[in-house]
Order: sequence, then structure tokens, then C-alpha cells
Amino acid sequence: MKVYITRPPAYASSPDHVVRVSVDSARKHVGVEMCIVFSPNPSEPLPDDESVLQSGEKFYKVIAVSEFDYELLKKSTGWADRQAWHLTFRWDVRSFTDPIPLYTYSMATKMSAPELSRTTYQNNLSVGFVVPFADSLFEECAVTVNINPDVNKGDCVVLGVDASDIERTDYSASAQVRELILLPGVQVSAPASCTANGQVDVHLQVVDANDQPIERDAEIFLEAINGYLPKTRIKTVNGQAIVPFLALGLNDGDSARVKAGFKYFSGASDATIQIHD
Repeated sequence: MKVYITRPPAYASSPDHVVRVSVDSARKHVGVEMCIVFSPNPSEPLPDDESVLQSGEKFYKVIAVSEFDYELLKKSTGWADRQAWHLTFRWDVRSFTDPIPLYTYSMATKMSAPELSRTTYQNNLSVGFVVPFADSLFEECAVTVNINPDVNKGDCVVLGVDASDIERTDYSASAQVRELILLPGVQVSAPASCTANGQVDVHLQVVDANDQPIERDAEIFLEAINGYLPKTRIKTVNGQAIVPFLALGLNDGDSARVKAGFKYFSGASDATIQIHD
């Protein structure tokens, strides 16, 4: 499993802290702990129960815990292709929120991830569990962590994965990590034209974040702007699918558009078809 750490410039004011992320592959579980700086009493021994973390010459104590439970999330109605679960730490109440399916929420509210950060998250620390495909194995998912942009006031410690699987990115937000590195897309191709009341085939291809074709399968959701699609939902085979488009009721000079996306990320790609006699 990969872990990506970003330092967004827009970040709520916070005390010096460390986020500890623990990946347990055997349990298919990701634990998240918020640790805040404190000064130990030199006359008292430090507890030996992992409630205190030392980073450099500083000591941090755990003040809140949360988790992503892979098997539990899979049972949720929000589990789908191209999904990400997010929890955030609220500095005002010093506790984590429950994980929410990010794209389920953003699709319903029509807000982008940065807009969600400014409103729902209020630019607080957020941790994400990114699910590329509904059939992704635990190790194929990824974790994203947004921490304080001030290197002297925020850090992230990751346990349970190889050092080579931890990337401290130059991106300004975890949304960029999701869209530019982790999450798949779909490409739509169709003939440039179709006769009025005629039919053409629309081709679908699952692609990676770099728009390169891949043979992973996903359920694709379709919509026609003008014209008719007999199938508005189809599962790809080896990353590909073909659906018919019917130019029913359309006339010479009209245009139609076929949009394709995922359950909670509609309109990822589209193709325009001109209608002629």
C-alpha cells in the first residue's frame, strides 16, 4: 500500500502535531492517531504503551484515534469504483470525524474536493483512503494525508509499509494525488456523425490517471444528451465495452453527446455526434 503526504498551503491554524498512520495488512485496517506536542515531567517515566511518540527532540501524546476498516467500508453503499473515504481532524473539538465517501458527497453537493476542504473540512487535517476500483484489494488502495505546511509544526509518521511506499509529494493537496496518480478514468469514442434515426457504436475504455488504457474492469454509467442509449450502465470486459447509440427523433443538423463516468463521478468523459440526413 502506498501512502502519500501533502502539505496544503491553505491549512487551519494548529498546534505542533504528528499524525501517526499504522497500516495493518493482515487485518486490512489503517489506524490514524493525532499526537500533539507536550513537555514530559522529567521526574516521571514516560508511559510504555505507545501513547507517547518521540520525533527528534520533541514528545507528542495521542489525543484522538480513528481508523479505516477495509472490510467494513466494503459493506457500505458508498463503496464503488473510483471512490475515496475521508476523515478529518477537527481542531476545535480535538476529535476525528467519521469517514465519509468523498465522491458520494461531492456528487450530491456539486462541490469539488477543495470546496469541501474549505467548507465541510474547514481546512483541517484530512486523511483519505483511496479506492481505485470496487474490486481493489486492500494493498491496491492508498492513503493520503494532508498535514501542516509548516515543517516545524506538523509531520506524519507511517508504520506498517516499506519506506519506498511512502511519498512526500510536492502537490498542494491530496486531491491532486488522487486525480493525477491514483484514480482511473474512462475514455469515450464514437463516430463523428450519425444519420437521423440511425445507430452507431460508442466505445468505452478504462484508463489510468495518465489516460493510458488498462485492462481493469469497472461499472460505467452513461448519459445521452439528445438521442437514446438502450444501456445506461455497463461493466467493462478487459477494460473495454461497446454500447449502441440511437439517434431517435433527431434531425439533420442536430448534435448529440454521450457522457460516461462512474457511479459517484459522472461525466468523466464524453463524445459528440453530429446528426445528418
